[in-house]
Amino acid sequence: MSEKQEGNFLLKINKINSGSHAANNFLKPDDIIVALDNQIYTFGEKQLISDLKELKKSGQKSMLTVLRDDTFFNLLIENSLGCKFVTTTTEETSKIKSNYLSQEINDLDELKEFIGMRDVYRNYEVIENANSLSAGIFPPLWLAYSQKWWILLLFTAIMAVSISVNVYIFFLGWLLTSIYCYKAQLNLLYSFSMLEGKVFCIKILSKSIDEAQKTIRKLDPKSKFKFSKLPKPLIEEVEKDKKEDNVNKGNNDKENIVDENQTVIV
Repeated sequence: MSEKQEGNFLLKINKINSGSHAANNFLKPDDIIVALDNQIYTFGEKQLISDLKELKKSGQKSMLTVLRDDTFFNLLIENSLGCKFVTTTTEETSKIKSNYLSQEINDLDELKEFIGMRDVYRNYEVIENANSLSAGIFPPLWLAYSQKWWILLLFTAIMAVSISVNVYIFFLGWLLTSIYCYKAQLNLLYSFSMLEGKVFCIKILSKSIDEAQKTIRKLDPKSKFKFSKLPKPLIEEVEKDKKEDNVNKGNNDKENIVDENQTVIV
């Protein structure tokens, strides 16, 4: 590989091609490419395309650090992004570099990939993009951990009926279900979420699901999660207080209105 020429700018996404690797990773216009495998990337568009194409040829994966609305996040990439770029100004680049160096830096092997899905009401589900052994060994435990309660109830009901009919049918059904759940668990989780009205919206690398939720909350202050350690969205509480204030103000205004049909006797 030829020697890289370092510049004094970063790359900002201007346009994303439909069906591109960037689109599949839910990148957006104005996202800024900050680093590749923890190295601040100021080598320009051509070098970035070349480096990412090398990943595809070698079958390797790298960690891309992106800045969106003052929030840094990492994602896993394995191909050229398929974007048109513009460059950041010298002032922007200097500020971003300084902020990035103050962040906690993790190697790729310390992180897990999570997929974020959300509905129109900003209800998010964050799913680790990896197979869990519990799905194959004990499907009810896996369903409970994944918080798919209605599927768990359905599974329990079916198993209860099967064991009442024949114990061998029960064991055969359990075995087949375990094998299927292990092999298709991610597709099952995605499908269950789609049935709840959720769509794919983000991919992210993080140390844990809690850290992934924190990053998503920074990117979307209105985001809500089930059974999360995070508090309710602050912005939602502010809007609720504003609505209550407006209602109270409206009631006060009504009390102060003088009926024009009333006659004031002096």
